[in-house]
Amino acid sequence: MSGTRILCCHVTTATISFAVLYLIANVLKLVNIILMVSLDKEAFSVPYHDSKITRGQRVFDFSTNILTLVLMSVSAVLVLFSKRKGPMFVLPFVLMMFVELSLSFLYLFDGAWGLPGTPNYKDMLHVVKSLKRVDRLNEEELGHFTMSYSVLYMLFILLKVYVLHMSTRCFYALKAESMAAVSVDTGNTVTVKLPSYDEALKMRTEDTPPFLSGGLN
Repeated sequence: MSGTRILCCHVTTATISFAVLYLIANVLKLVNIILMVSLDKEAFSVPYHDSKITRGQRVFDFSTNILTLVLMSVSAVLVLFSKRKGPMFVLPFVLMMFVELSLSFLYLFDGAWGLPGTPNYKDMLHVVKSLKRVDRLNEEELGHFTMSYSVLYMLFILLKVYVLHMSTRCFYALKAESMAAVSVDTGNTVTVKLPSYDEALKMRTEDTPPFLSGGLN
């Protein structure tokens, strides 16, 4: 069990627990996007990232976000069966976590690469202004908001790095367990080494009784 424990439990249990939370979060994001598109008529009139993008680009943007969330949810569901089916059921989850982490880093350079369903800087700023019931924040308030958002986003990235590391360890732990099970199953076979021709003649001479060897002489 060395190297397979994390957060006071087995790495597989920790990965499955996070996969359940991950699945719930993705389903809620997916429902939110679908409701926003189906109920809010301004979903395609209000800019999603840029006011200059066309309606077709907005449709493509929403479609890719929904597809990404579906793939993320499927990868989380596969993790739930990994303990019985083997390490290959964890691999899609590892790949999706790598994709999420890559998109999170790309978002630092371009807001269009944000994760689907995750509020970006402009969305959060709009929420803060709505809560304060103001059209603009002053410099001090804007500075505090920017710093808080940056700290929280870096913690979000560190969490993704940690989950990627945890799921990778889970993959290798399950792989080691499956290989150990195969070794146990094949360990019951008996391997017999046959003697050579010279060794067989020597063994025959040594096993011959003395009275027979004397009589033969």
